[in-house]
Amino acid sequence: MKLSPTLFSLLVAGVVFTLSPLLPSWILKATVGTNLGSLLMLVFVLVVLQQDVVIGLSAFLSVAALFLENRRRTVEYVQMNMPVKAERPSTVKELNIPAPDLVPGEVHPPRKEAEVDDYGFEPSEDSGKDKFEAVDETINEKQPLETVPPHPSEVGQMLQNKGLATLV
Repeated sequence: MKLSPTLFSLLVAGVVFTLSPLLPSWILKATVGTNLGSLLMLVFVLVVLQQDVVIGLSAFLSVAALFLENRRRTVEYVQMNMPVKAERPSTVKELNIPAPDLVPGEVHPPRKEAEVDDYGFEPSEDSGKDKFEAVDETINEKQPLETVPPHPSEVGQMLQNKGLATLV
């Protein structure tokens, strides 16, 4: 059985896409880890896209998988080599202590304490009453429209009277 060039290209792109996490780092650095390698991969994808859209899409996906795997390994390397800061979170008391002066003789204005009006949610004297006072006897002024009959069975007759419907 002879493989067609399209099927062979799709298989190669699928293998590269699938096995990109298993490739050695030097291959990733050579293909997408440098500016020249990235440029060559971009040109490769553009040339293949001009030849055939399906093969071009598969080539794009395989190159993207290589690029993402290279970036993932770079981030993993940086995270492993970063110094670990094991500082505990500050307590509320520590947050109230002013920071040390950055410049000798630095002047800090005193903190303003918040007033109850700024943050209070409790009812106050001027917040109103809890009793409802009706404006009038009723405010329900809704009336049925003349176009709508009170009973659904009268709709057909009304439409015939207005000339909007005829019986066939």
